[in-house]
Parts: sequence; C-alpha cells; structure tokens
Amino acid sequence: MQDGTATSPREDQVRAAALRLFKEKGYHATSMRDIATAVGINKGSLYSYIHSKEDLLIPVFERAMGVLLEQIEQITADASLSPTERLKRAIHAHVSAVANNLDVLTVYLSEWRQLAAESLATNRGQRERYAELFHQILRDGVAAGEFRSMDTRIVMLGMIGMSNYLFRWYRPDGRLTPSQVADELIEMVMHGVRAA
Repeated sequence: MQDGTATSPREDQVRAAALRLFKEKGYHATSMRDIATAVGINKGSLYSYIHSKEDLLIPVFERAMGVLLEQIEQITADASLSPTERLKRAIHAHVSAVANNLDVLTVYLSEWRQLAAESLATNRGQRERYAELFHQILRDGVAAGEFRSMDTRIVMLGMIGMSNYLFRWYRPDGRLTPSQVADELIEMVMHGVRAA
C-alpha cells in the first residue's frame, strides 16, 4: 500500500510473486496476467491489491535504496571514525546489502531506468543523497591526508558501481561469504586510494 498502512497477506503474496517474476523474466516481459497466475487469482482480482506494475516496483526500489541510505547515514554521522574507517564500513555495508538482498537489488539495479521519471522522484533523491554521503567520505579522506589526491566524484561512482555489480555474479552458495567479498574489495580499494 502507498499510504504506509500494513499490507494484507494476499498483497504481500502479490508483491513477492511480482518481485520473483521481475527477476526471472524482466520487468517489461512480466505481464499482470503472469503475476495473477503466480498468485492463483484472476487478473481482474489483482487490481484490488495494486493499480499497475509500477505500484509493485517502486516500493522495491525505495526499500532497496532505503537500506543502503540508512546505513551510510549512520556511518558518516559517527565522528569518532576516520575517513579510512568510514570508507571501509561504507563499502562493507554496501556489499553486504547487495549480497543479503539479491532478489530486491537484482530487480532494482536491472530495472530502475525503465520507469517514468516522475515515479522515481523519491528514489532519485535517495540515490543522490547516498552518492553525496559516499562522496563526502572521499573528500574528507583527501582533506585529512589519508587518501591521495584524486577525482573524488569519479572514484565514488566507480566504488558504488563495483559494489552494485555483485548482483551479476555473487551467489549465496559461493565460496566466499559477503563479509569476505567485502574484505577483498576493501583491500583492493584501499591500495588505490591510500596516500603514499
């Protein structure tokens, strides 16, 4: 539901089925009939729970970005942490969020460009806020002399992209845990940004 009230078990079922189908088939290839069939109701009944496919996808996007944004806000607000430690924690949080929310983030990262711009207003604000907080960590690190001089915006975009791309290759049954993957990426990143 859009108004913040609790959803019914059937609505939760509709949303879960839609998320699974969006991941398997893609957003545009999934029809309302596909979703209704997956839930075991007729297509007309589906409209008792949602108005459109976008109604199903937008909350997925906002939830996915909301998790990451809340974590980086906590990290950047902790004045006791050095820029180096904040960067490590931010990457760890991002990698863990992707690995632990693969279904949601696979849909989010694959499909967010497919929606009407006005539908993504909240999500756009979340993404911009997240990028700015991540960017600030890098600027603080350069200013403190912990990181080398760099184009902090390009480095920020590269780090976020690197972390996001886990949705393409990470497997929960793989040989490394999310924490171990994050540690490997952090080690690689720190060699690239650390001041001599």
